[in-house]
Amino acid sequence: MYIGYMGDIVFVCSADYMLTPSSYARESSGRWAEHELLMRKPVSQFGGPGLEKLSFDILLDAGHGIDPDKQLQKLRKMRDTGAVFPLVIGGKPVSQSSWRLDSLKEGEHYFTAMGELQQCKVSVQLTEYMDANDIEEGALSRGAS
Repeated sequence: MYIGYMGDIVFVCSADYMLTPSSYARESSGRWAEHELLMRKPVSQFGGPGLEKLSFDILLDAGHGIDPDKQLQKLRKMRDTGAVFPLVIGGKPVSQSSWRLDSLKEGEHYFTAMGELQQCKVSVQLTEYMDANDIEEGALSRGAS
């Protein structure tokens, strides 16, 4: 069963192949500025919404039809090249924005008797990527400076 994808990483669950996100968590916040005033409490100003952040784990297991080394190479390349990609889970986009891969944490490595990687748990940290600034782009197209 097709679950979704993260760039070139395809999430699928079937009898012979399983690559799915787990421990999925989403975080977001507002952007606030504090303006200091002399002899008074600071004044808060809302600056707008912040970027969404996601984290989840992926179990790369050769017993589930996955080549852990190959998948790790793909993930590291996405992180190290600054790749920006869509994220689809459950057959629909997580948001209308693209995402960037901020960090990977590899743990729980298990190796075969021949020294080949059998299994690895990867913790992924993503941040929403906003590449359009509609407000400033609209002002420039209207001739404002």
